[in-house]
Amino acid sequence: MNTQEKRLYAIIMALLFAVLALGIAGSGDIEAEQDSARLYNEMVCAGNWPDYENRRPQCDTVQSVAE
Repeated sequence: MNTQEKRLYAIIMALLFAVLALGIAGSGDIEAEQDSARLYNEMVCAGNWPDYENRRPQCDTVQSVAE
């Protein structure tokens, strides 16, 4: 394996690592946002918070954050 092949291999591995890292970070953000939305809906439906974001959640279908 010559120097050019080693360099190409290193670049490919770095790109794959970067894509993998972004994928993991992106899915964590989505999960955090979903948890936040569930908490908001649960607290509004329980009467603990006002609906200050005007989301008007359907309280008969709200799932608990603890689930």
